[in-house]
Amino acid sequence: MGAKAKVSALVLLIIIVALAVWQFTSPPTLAPVGTKYYSHPSYSNRGSWIIRQTMSYENTFLAISIANLTYPKTTLPTEYSLIISNINQTLTNSLIKGVGVRITSLSIQDNYDGSTSKWGTSMNITDAVQATGIFNFRTSTTHELRITVNYQLYNLLLIGSIPDKIITESFNITQAVL
Repeated sequence: MGAKAKVSALVLLIIIVALAVWQFTSPPTLAPVGTKYYSHPSYSNRGSWIIRQTMSYENTFLAISIANLTYPKTTLPTEYSLIISNINQTLTNSLIKGVGVRITSLSIQDNYDGSTSKWGTSMNITDAVQATGIFNFRTSTTHELRITVNYQLYNLLLIGSIPDKIITESFNITQAVL
């Protein structure tokens, strides 16, 4: 094998590895699921919101659903779940196959005493994006919580993805603690 063939094979191998890394670091496709998470009380017992996002190559309606997963008490940590699901989308470019979402941060702040809980854990759901956070209540009363989430939207291509925009949203919920 000559020098030109070796260089050509090396360049081809580098391109294949770069495409593979680009594909595997892309977020999964957020398939349209309608009101599956938006209306189900297990996923949205603290509230649900629909947000229209206009991206470079598509328009999508995202549902943000918040639920408390554990019983809120002052002696036990309360786990909150935030789910971002795709209700509906309109693609405006044939090269785009869908939308992807990656949650970059989640914080919960209590207006009663000002305490804050930062990023929890990320969980995998096959057709939505979920993040959970733990909050420790110090007093028994009705608390107003502000949940702030930062997430990035991606235009998913046939191979790989293009980051589109970074969004910061805040949601207020009320939680009675015994």
